[in-house]
Amino acid sequence: MKRILIWLCVLGLGSAPAWGQDSPRLQELRPTMGLASNTVQELASAGDSLWVGPLLTVYAEEDERLFTPDDPVVEERLGTGSNIVLSLATETGPEERPTVWAGLAFDTGGSTIGAGGFLVSTDGGASFAERPAPLDGPADSTVTYGTSTLPAVPITQEAGSPPRDLAIEPRADTVWAAAGRSGLRRWTAQDSAWARSVLPPDTSTRVDPSTPTDFLVAPPLDDGRGFQNHRALSVLVDETGTVWAGTVAGLNRSTPEDVGPSGDRAWRLFRPDGTPNSLPGQVVLGLAEQPRPNGRNPVWIASLRTDGGSVLQRSGLAVTPDGGATFRQPLVGEQVNDVAARRTRVYAATENGLFVSDTQGKTWRTVEEVLLAEANQAFPGTITARAVEVTPAALWVGTTEGLLRLDRADEPRLLAEDPEAPPPEWQLFRTEVPVNPDEPTEQVPDVETYAYPNPFVPSRDNVVRIVYDVPEPQTVEVSIYDFGMSRVRTLEEQEPAGRQETVWDGTDASGLRLPTGTYLYTVEVGGTTVRGKILLTN
Repeated sequence: MKRILIWLCVLGLGSAPAWGQDSPRLQELRPTMGLASNTVQELASAGDSLWVGPLLTVYAEEDERLFTPDDPVVEERLGTGSNIVLSLATETGPEERPTVWAGLAFDTGGSTIGAGGFLVSTDGGASFAERPAPLDGPADSTVTYGTSTLPAVPITQEAGSPPRDLAIEPRADTVWAAAGRSGLRRWTAQDSAWARSVLPPDTSTRVDPSTPTDFLVAPPLDDGRGFQNHRALSVLVDETGTVWAGTVAGLNRSTPEDVGPSGDRAWRLFRPDGTPNSLPGQVVLGLAEQPRPNGRNPVWIASLRTDGGSVLQRSGLAVTPDGGATFRQPLVGEQVNDVAARRTRVYAATENGLFVSDTQGKTWRTVEEVLLAEANQAFPGTITARAVEVTPAALWVGTTEGLLRLDRADEPRLLAEDPEAPPPEWQLFRTEVPVNPDEPTEQVPDVETYAYPNPFVPSRDNVVRIVYDVPEPQTVEVSIYDFGMSRVRTLEEQEPAGRQETVWDGTDASGLRLPTGTYLYTVEVGGTTVRGKILLTN
């Protein structure tokens, strides 16, 4: 949601190595100097490698560097700044080359984001194809559900229907998408189309295709019809083949035994009831499965409270260790954006830092600040954690200031009881290019100032950073002009000597959002003026 917040998304999990040491796969990707955006909101593991949104980057552990797909389809859909990667899922395919699904979204210019379709690779990112957005045709006014034919409102507009979460079933022959107003959708390789899944209405907790029923299949409409449980936000397929779907109204579960002869599924809806044995909040934003050595894998649920409910609600985490038979609330009062887990450790990415537990949520330690391995890097402020993921070699945290990586061997140090023990050192990946480099190259040009990310998409990036060198401590004035050279914003900073940054949020002096276009800027520093330009895209 980013209104429920664009960055509240969930990870897709893979388990086997992405490619071998001698694989030609890395030769089919393009090395990159850094991230395309410092706001990292989506992560998905593919064996020991990590896929990163919002502009589709992969970190290859075997090569210890970042790559981007060298593919014209990716360049066309993501290179112009009109789309972002809102959801990611991976599954290991033949020859240990993972299948990668990337759900795209775009800013509609209003209060919602739109469905941009999908980019799909079945060869580990060497090539990509497009898949359509999960939308209906104008004539799709009914849905067949077991013995019933249900009236439905066709969802034909991209606005409000972005793919907020994805899950791939084993062997990648079925993909599930939680698509906002479009509800829960399913793609099969056989049909090559998105099918609508029928979830319970808000007035019920169960629906079964073998039992005749009659209700409208639709999200909330302006005329008061429709149901919040038909607005899907998250989805997970666990080790047993059970499908979990989070919505604005709660958590839906369908087991393999719930699949009828026609392929339709029965569903059970879980809602908060104000007790510790239910969900803390009604809006289910994220789902993650924890691999455990014995018994069934627990499912962790990140939920958000809603106002005006009939029971007391709180934002936080819930967990069910037994497939929905019981629930408990190990972390409440925090806005949890994402969850990841190892066998003995759980990580929660929140607005107030990274929460870590090795007691299945009975106790937590909070990581609010980090020590960086590179002395010439600085992490500005405390952690605002938007995404978290684990790979066999590392822990990864997506933040508003870049991507953090911690070696797996150092993870236990996050839980150290001794306050005098030195903290672990993190590796930070950011969008960084040196000013006036000693050895200019095609990838690292000789510039006196630059801005990143560029193009700048306010709904995706929050701010653009203008970089320059300051020879001695002084006041620096940055002026931003439209293409007609009318000044639209002036920014002043008292800066120390060295490489510095000023941030701009894409608004004018009165706080109004500026339209798409090319903007020029000047930096008055050290008695000289340096210039650059920014492409702003809404």
